[in-house]
Amino acid sequence: MPVTPDPNSLVAQLQSELDGLRRALRTRATIEQAMGVLVVLRRCSPKEAFDALVRLSQQYNTKLHRVAHLVVGLFAEPSVEPLDSYLRRNLVSDDPVDTAADPIRLDVALLDAARALAEAGQERAEVDQAVRDLHRVLVEQGWVPPYDVLGPIADGTRA
Repeated sequence: MPVTPDPNSLVAQLQSELDGLRRALRTRATIEQAMGVLVVLRRCSPKEAFDALVRLSQQYNTKLHRVAHLVVGLFAEPSVEPLDSYLRRNLVSDDPVDTAADPIRLDVALLDAARALAEAGQERAEVDQAVRDLHRVLVEQGWVPPYDVLGPIADGTRA
């Protein structure tokens, strides 16, 4: 006679597996961001970046997603220098953009938010507000942050 598994233990096993998958999905975005940081900084392939994260994780006996979070955190501060020089160049010629000639049309609100970020002082609250304003404008223009897509899936609030 075949042994049938206990429904309660089967449900517990499936719940555990689901929790693990959700946790993996939540941490994947951070790992991918850290890989992107390393690809840019080290000028390496994504595989080499992932291998470097794994080596750091093993070397310091720390979970991979924690190492990735640290790498992203170290380089999360926006660098305003390239943006600042770009905006200064464009302040000189504020001629209207011919959208027929130039398919990339910069939105005034987006430029204003970017300028505010570039001109933000050294005070953390001022920089944070400028980043929030830029984020709001980007979202209004249709940009969808990765965590807004992955977060609900990982939390199980969206199928």
